[in-house]
Amino acid sequence: MNLQQLDHLLALAETGSFSRASEKVHLTQPALSRSIQMLEQELGMQLVDRIGKRNELTPFGAMVLARAKRISMETHELKRAAALLADGQAGSVRLGLGAAPGALFSSPLLIHMLRHHPRVGLQLHGGGPDLQLAALRARTLDALVLTYRAVSPREDLHIDVLPTLRSGFVCRRGHPLLAKGRGTPVGFDDLVRYPVVSTMVSDDVARILVERYGSDASPQRWLHVSSEDIGALIDAVRNTDAIFLGVLAATRALQDSGELAELTVAPAAGLSAQFAFVTLEGRTEAPALRLVRDFCVGLAQAGADPSAAPST
Repeated sequence: MNLQQLDHLLALAETGSFSRASEKVHLTQPALSRSIQMLEQELGMQLVDRIGKRNELTPFGAMVLARAKRISMETHELKRAAALLADGQAGSVRLGLGAAPGALFSSPLLIHMLRHHPRVGLQLHGGGPDLQLAALRARTLDALVLTYRAVSPREDLHIDVLPTLRSGFVCRRGHPLLAKGRGTPVGFDDLVRYPVVSTMVSDDVARILVERYGSDASPQRWLHVSSEDIGALIDAVRNTDAIFLGVLAATRALQDSGELAELTVAPAAGLSAQFAFVTLEGRTEAPALRLVRDFCVGLAQAGADPSAAPST
């Protein structure tokens, strides 16, 4: 038995026809038939029922097919691993980013890779978690950075949880709530007199806010705009009296430039967010992907707040 014979069985199962399978594997039909017969003889059992022009796998054939698929995948990964080791710093990475991770990681990651690893190709893709996870499983994406709560643990996923990031409320420079000076505490009731914008507020965040500030702090009462496009939310905050609720690291550059400012709310909400770096379990990690992973972990560590509440 050899890998080529298993590939022939896979082609026959996929096409259901010796003629189409022979075209797929670039063999004559008699040669393909002999290959399957030799495999049957070696295993000592019939793999295919030949019913007229139809060909159906026997129960034993179906079991062999399932194992052949796994062997084929492992063979593909072995060849891929060898090629990746040969490539070194070259190659490319296809990274899926959720809305909040995209706002935080996209720009710094692009700058870092262009400056320090210009030979590595980088493709960044957006989209909802379900679509991105499907693309990861289809191997059209190499890795994802998503909000941790959006990823359900599955045996085919390798999930690295990134450090917890502090969340809070941010407004524009010159906002009326800053009239008494930056750092002067404001009450939650004062804050929600202005439009509040955010991504979809999770049940965990809603529960914490109600525990801190009472039943009036339920998001249904004060959340004016919700969107997965954090860039658009932040742009709205820069140009209106709206207040942004979200991961503070996403606004860090604009805070450093003085264009935005964090509001100090009393009592403190103690909100935080957590992201995850997701890959397929058992898939060989390319050196280029390791560079991207290490950068994302480092960036999250730089923005992490050890005093933050549990991830929301």
